[in-house]
Amino acid sequence: MMNYIWAAMICLGIGFACVNGTLESFTDGLMSSCSEAVEFVISLMGIMAVWSGLMNIADKSGLIEIISRRVKPAMQFLFPLEKDDQTTAVMLMSFVANIFGAGNSATVFSLKAMERLDEENGKSPYASDAMCMFTAVTMSMVQLVPVTVIKIRSDLGSADSGSIIIPSILAGLISMAASILVCKFFERKRHNVRHS
Repeated sequence: MMNYIWAAMICLGIGFACVNGTLESFTDGLMSSCSEAVEFVISLMGIMAVWSGLMNIADKSGLIEIISRRVKPAMQFLFPLEKDDQTTAVMLMSFVANIFGAGNSATVFSLKAMERLDEENGKSPYASDAMCMFTAVTMSMVQLVPVTVIKIRSDLGSADSGSIIIPSILAGLISMAASILVCKFFERKRHNVRHS
C-alpha cells in the first residue's frame, strides 16, 4: 500500500512541477534530498552500531536477565498473559534501548519482539493485547537522553542541543502513561465483552 502512496506522491509532484514550469527546481530538490538522506543515514550508523553492541554485551553478560527480574512486576502488569521469558527479554531490550534514546537501535529488538508475539498469537490477522500494548509502550517510551535528537540538533547548529532533555522526559512520561491507560481500558472492555 505504501508503495502506491509514494508512487502517487512522486507522480503528483512531477505533474505539478510540469504544470507550474518548475520541473528543474523539483529535480534539484529531489537530488538534494536524496544526498541529504544518505548523509543522515551514514551519520546515524555509528550510534546504531554502538547501541547494538552494548545491547548484545548486556544480553550475553546476563545484565538483561538481572534487569528483567527487577522489573518483572511492571512487565507482568503490562503483559499479564506473557509467559515466554525470551520474548519478555527481547521486549525489555527494546525498552532499554528506547529509554536511553537509541530509538534506531531499538527497532531491531522491537521487530524481533513483535515477530515472537505474532507467533504466540498464531499469526492471526488481529493483533493480540500484548502486541497492542508493546506497540503503544514502544512508540511512547520515555527517553532519558534522546541521543538521536541531540545529535541532529547539534549537527544543525543548535546553541544548546541538550536543552531538549527535560521537555522530552516530561512529554514521554505523559504520553507513555496515556498510552498504557488507553490499552488497559480497551483490554478490559474486550475482556468484558467476551465474558458477557
